[in-house]
Parts: sequence; structure tokens; C-alpha cells
Amino acid sequence: MTLLYYTPTWEGFLTAVFEVFDRKRKGERLSVRHPREQNETSMFPSELLPPDEQKARRVEAGMKRLAPSLPETVYTAWLSELPGSEDDLISLLEMGFSSGRDPRGNLTDPVVTRVNKAAKTAGWEAHRMLQFVRFVQTPEGIYVADIEPSCNILTLIGDHFHGRFNDQRLLIRDLRRRLVLVSQQESWFIRELSPEEELPPLPKDGEFEDLWRGYFRAISNPARQNLKLQQQFVPLRYRKHLTEFWEVPNL
Repeated sequence: MTLLYYTPTWEGFLTAVFEVFDRKRKGERLSVRHPREQNETSMFPSELLPPDEQKARRVEAGMKRLAPSLPETVYTAWLSELPGSEDDLISLLEMGFSSGRDPRGNLTDPVVTRVNKAAKTAGWEAHRMLQFVRFVQTPEGIYVADIEPSCNILTLIGDHFHGRFNDQRLLIRDLRRRLVLVSQQESWFIRELSPEEELPPLPKDGEFEDLWRGYFRAISNPARQNLKLQQQFVPLRYRKHLTEFWEVPNL
């Protein structure tokens, strides 16, 4: 058994999928791992796999032949970063390529169930981020927001924020993965921060932040406060980056 670590990109993962199927015919046993697991001790040999655009496109084309929407499902499930999702996705594709049919049709298969769950998890996290992103204006006139989502969802929310605020310069910083969504008037893209780059903290005492907190206090009714229900709709893990919860007592 060889542990195959891929570069943390969609192209890198598809390259790993290609290698698994190609080497399996030669009798090799491989298990695909995310780079974040590379520091874990293991008794198995490991290999770091560079991305290969040609191999990645071949895998993507193969998925589209099975079903046009299959790449989207696999991509969204991969973004979930749930433990074991790589192996589940490869098992799903193995079922599809061996049968020549869309593997998602067998809803009773546990692999299909887990992949569907992973895709829904990433999709739901992206949906929540549409509600829980709060921008702060920097002295340079750039609007910046910090998030720490459980899934790697910047690519899923880029179109929304770019289309809604395409007349402004926006940055959405995923602090957990050190990724930044950069939105400008003409386009948006995602860049990965180098190890040397530091992210300065966002200001919390600006005029807009004060107005937002004032609005939040004005509409709050202490007599009808229901903390349990509030936590259900706004989980605690999101509040660190929500302006209305900065320096607001008892929330």
C-alpha cells in the first residue's frame, strides 16, 4: 500500500484519481490522501504527486460521459474535506467506470450515501456563508471579510459576491486554509497565501461597524431573547467574524 498525497487543488485530486486507476491495472495498491495528513506517521510508503492537467482533463471527461452533472457532485463532495472523502469518491468513480453508468443511481450503496452527504455538507456550508460574511472597509477602500468555514467553499461563493458587488474591490479571507478570494470589477479569482505572508487583523472600530452594532442592538428585544434558538440559526462557530456579535454582551 502506497499513500498518494496530491496537491490541494481540483486538478491535483483528479490527477491522483487517474494514477489510482492507471496503477491499479499494474497491481499497485494506492490510497489517496489530502496534503494536510502528510505529517501523520504511517507505516506505509508515501508519494507526493504533482498535478497533471492532461490526466485531470481525461478523468473529468470520463465523468461527463457517465453523466453531465457527475463532475459537479464529485467536486462539491471533494470540497467538503470530510475524513475519508477521497477514498469514497474514488470508489464511486470506480463503480461508474466499471459499469459504464452514473454511479449515483444506487441510493442504497453506502459509498453513494456518504458522497451525497459530503456534497450536501459543502453546499450547505456555502449557503450559510452567503448569510454570515461581514465586510470591513480598510483605510485603502477595500472591503475585507474573514471566514473560517468547515468546508473549502470559496469557489462556491465567488460568483455570488462578485456579481453582487462588482463595482467594489473585495477580499474574502479563509483563515483556516490561507486562501483569499479576490474580487475586482472585471473578474474574481482565488489565491493561496505563501507561508511568509501574514494576514493583518481587521479593524473593528470603524463607522460602519458601529452602525451595524447599533442596528443590531436597536432591533434586539431582551424580553424575547431565546439563546437556544439564536444558536440554532447562528451557530457559535460563525460568530467570531460576525460584526453584530463584536463587543455585544450576553450574546
